[in-house]
Amino acid sequence: MAKLSNPYLLIGVLLITVLASGVMCNMFTSSVPVKDAIYGGNGSTVVAGDLLVDNSNIRKEPLAANPSNVFGPLQRGDVLTFATSIITGAAPKDVIKDEKYITADGHISDKINGIGKVTVDEKGEVSVEKTDEIVWAHKYSDTIAVKSGDSIDFKRNNETVKTVAISEINNDTVPTDYVSAAELKTWSESAKDGDNMTVDYYLGNFSDGRAGVHGKENITHLFGEEVYDYMLNYTPGNPVLVYDNNATLVKISEGTSYLEALAEYPTEIRAANAREFARGWNGTFVPANGSAHGKDKISFTSIAEAEAASGSATHGVCPPGRSLREAWLSLDNPLPVGMSSDHESILYEYRPTIDVLLNNVHDYPVIVKMWTEGEGGATTTYTEVYKLVDKNTPVNNTTSANETNVSESTSE
Repeated sequence: MAKLSNPYLLIGVLLITVLASGVMCNMFTSSVPVKDAIYGGNGSTVVAGDLLVDNSNIRKEPLAANPSNVFGPLQRGDVLTFATSIITGAAPKDVIKDEKYITADGHISDKINGIGKVTVDEKGEVSVEKTDEIVWAHKYSDTIAVKSGDSIDFKRNNETVKTVAISEINNDTVPTDYVSAAELKTWSESAKDGDNMTVDYYLGNFSDGRAGVHGKENITHLFGEEVYDYMLNYTPGNPVLVYDNNATLVKISEGTSYLEALAEYPTEIRAANAREFARGWNGTFVPANGSAHGKDKISFTSIAEAEAASGSATHGVCPPGRSLREAWLSLDNPLPVGMSSDHESILYEYRPTIDVLLNNVHDYPVIVKMWTEGEGGATTTYTEVYKLVDKNTPVNNTTSANETNVSESTSE
């Protein structure tokens, strides 16, 4: 037998083998069903370690028809895929358009150092763009409980995802982060068929146009526990800062107010309401050219008030309201909805946190920091507003003394 010592002859034999193998496997590959091997569609959010492309689920194509499919794995150092493709004559369709943040085995690499945004082009090729800006989203209704006879249907996008008998409602059978099992059961026992209530929320309408994120597990995985906790505390529709990109916080305004004792109203109750007001606004994020309410889960104590339509009012919130108003208006923002320009800063018909609305007319997002010091009639409320400055934006040296980080300024 003659030796195949000529390198060109070796290459020729290899090519013939590949072509023959490709013809032989053509029937096999065409019979394999196409699977979605890209985990996450256009605009999805990813972080380091996430599986984006599952090569084992990608339809293999004959090398005779698409020989370029072996070049990508070879360049990325995926020797196993390259060798298997040569031997079998068929290679997984190369769907990775840009491997900068995608490893050879299809995962997101540590180079991303933050969050990324997935792009899938018209050819089905995928790439990942590192997020290098401040990103916020909004809290929207996700899962709705609908009364249906002796059961509850849980629906998402008008499709039933789960049905639970009213008698079987407990912490293990229903979502309980926003509505407790006891509250849901009490509601379901008195509700009429077709009545509904929201029991879970998702993040949508992102500032950079990325896809919505559903479910606690996904939200905490991508953005952290603090973001999910923020969602729990604020009203539906409110903006939520999900990624600050290591931005700097620069103090741009402040306000101070004093409670003082009033003979006609209990001082301790007023002081407690002032502290709750500050807690209800501390850490509130207001996006650029956007608006935000305060926290939802805040407890105020009402005091009898003849001038109020309801016969009572949360006295004690007006002094801290003046502090917030002073800091907000000094930025040339409009008077917050639910506030007046008078000494009595909070209008009677508005709840102090979830009805009052701050409108930010500037091209930069801000965070409100608010706290109280002192007791009783000596209670003093302090408000500071911080501008979020992107890490790529130079900060004026004159403001460096007021710089801080996000975690310090939003703590309670």
